[in-house]
Amino acid sequence: MGAVLSDYTGEVLVSDSGKVKKLDETSMRFNEDFRNIHSVTDKLGLGHTKNLDIQAENATVIMICNGADSRVHLHAFAILAKDGSIALARMALNDLIVKATAELS
Repeated sequence: MGAVLSDYTGEVLVSDSGKVKKLDETSMRFNEDFRNIHSVTDKLGLGHTKNLDIQAENATVIMICNGADSRVHLHAFAILAKDGSIALARMALNDLIVKATAELS
């Protein structure tokens, strides 16, 4: 349905809105929430959050992070239809974030 690659601050580097309206604005909110979760897991001594899935009634949101210790800290988000392949989307996002990190480092 849509995907975004952003830096840690939420600035969108590239997006494919597909069927999702206002995806860039939506990704800013997801980025903010993901950063808050980073903070919580760090404070609990669990380490940095690497990924997060949200199962909604009609869609799945997948969020991944290349790591706070990465030279270029990136987040990637995908919103899938409820019957979308989570495994395939996760592989594609991981591939995207690895390539983007290498290119931007």
